Amino acid sequence: MTIKEYIKVVSLRKQSSILSASIVLAVTFGFSAILGFLRSRFLYAHFFTCCAGDLDAYNAAFRLPDLIFKLLVSGALSASFIPVFSTYLHKDEKEAYRLASNVINILFAIFLVLTVIVAIFAGPLSHLIAGGFAGHQGFTESQLTLMASLTRILLIAQIFFLLSNFVTGILQVHQMFIVPAFSPIVYNLCIIASIFLLAPIFGIYGVVYGTVVGAFLHFFIQLPVVSRVGFKYSFSFRSELQGVKEIIHLMLPRTLALGLGEIEDTVTLFFATTLSVGSLSLLNLAIQVMYLPSRIFGTTVGQASLPILSKNIAKNELETFRSTVYKTILQSLFIALPITALFVVHRVPLVRIIFGARHFPWTATLTTARILVLLSPAIISQAIIQILIRAFYAMHNTKIPLYISAAALILTIISCYYFVAFSGLGVSGLAISDTVGNILECLALIWFFNHLVDGNFLRLTLQKSSKLILATVGMVITMWGTSKILDLFILDTTRTLNLVLLFIVTTTAGLIVYFWLTWLTRSEELFEYLRYLKRLRK
Repeated sequence: MTIKEYIKVVSLRKQSSILSASIVLAVTFGFSAILGFLRSRFLYAHFFTCCAGDLDAYNAAFRLPDLIFKLLVSGALSASFIPVFSTYLHKDEKEAYRLASNVINILFAIFLVLTVIVAIFAGPLSHLIAGGFAGHQGFTESQLTLMASLTRILLIAQIFFLLSNFVTGILQVHQMFIVPAFSPIVYNLCIIASIFLLAPIFGIYGVVYGTVVGAFLHFFIQLPVVSRVGFKYSFSFRSELQGVKEIIHLMLPRTLALGLGEIEDTVTLFFATTLSVGSLSLLNLAIQVMYLPSRIFGTTVGQASLPILSKNIAKNELETFRSTVYKTILQSLFIALPITALFVVHRVPLVRIIFGARHFPWTATLTTARILVLLSPAIISQAIIQILIRAFYAMHNTKIPLYISAAALILTIISCYYFVAFSGLGVSGLAISDTVGNILECLALIWFFNHLVDGNFLRLTLQKSSKLILATVGMVITMWGTSKILDLFILDTTRTLNLVLLFIVTTTAGLIVYFWLTWLTRSEELFEYLRYLKRLRK
């Protein structure tokens, strides 16, 4: 078999189970995340010391484009398009593709209108959401002007992301995850290349140009595969179709819920811009590290589970649906718990290793590490949230996640204001607020799912996860003790090589204890992963 034939076979291969699809997504997203960290490391090395104001403006410039994208596209895909498209595809493929074309065309038209409006009023909107910049010592109107200019360019990237994400949704319903999972890798490679090739010429604008090119390739590389599965695009705008009406009906509550989340992010952005220069950039770094495991083992599992859970509901397989949700959450916790422990124990070495030492000051390292440990509980919360939200979506229930998001938003805004205005904790207070909101959302989703779907869910989850918690405690004690012995008596951790060695040795010791304890307590999740790895090896 030639390389070309092999790529064709692999790209068209289906992942028939949530675990197999999740592992494909997790591996590719993990590689993409490594590239993302390299991107941040190179970006901050290039701009943080000399141009922290430009870096803050760059990070803030994503807010408005992301807001439009998440409200229109993320809401339509996760809550409505995939479940409804899956139902139509199960009955009539031709009608399903006609439905997909209409939804893409309608949302694309709305998206273009909003993009033009935001581009025209980018200046006033930047003043509104990031007015804190004007209060900085050393900051001038030029930072807000730069933010507005970068925002206009980034809006172009979101147009390509809109098309790309609908193609991804179609492929995922066909249970094809490999090519869509490689799209973020190409996207990150383009941005990294732009830091070295374009930033020396165009400054921060060069990075934004690379972002637009990466977004285009994110869409382009998926086109050959979606054409092979039989998708035929049609240029039509029939909003009266029953499927389109159903998608819009389901989409509205999810859009409102995402809108609440975006308000939360915007409020956090505003408060961050009232703090010292660079606070926003350091908060973004810590959030990037914190959301890595939740995206690998929360979001990816959620993405993989939605098409399959939607199929369970479409076929009225309710018992299978409940069992799948329960098992998927435990499989996610099996990974999320030790990673949370790793982040808490090794917060400083992680930040130092990921973002470097030469161009990243020690004070910035300590601040980022402190934010990271305060955000760490959200790793576990997100692992559960991403699955339960999609379980409700698969049932065509988008209202409960909406109400819960509203309550979490109110609590987060109140706590943000309190911690920034009265506690003196600064950017650490924003991290605490984010964690509090995540925990509240997680607990509320668990309660409603337990009450409405499966009355034994909470009891079984606590009973089974107690084994994982015990193993995690053993891992923490092992890593902490080993780290102290190496740091005090053996290794000089002021040297980068020794710091990396300490991290590897203590993490390995902690993981050995974790896997040994899960094996000793006969954790079903461990053996499920082992069975899959054996199948993968064959």
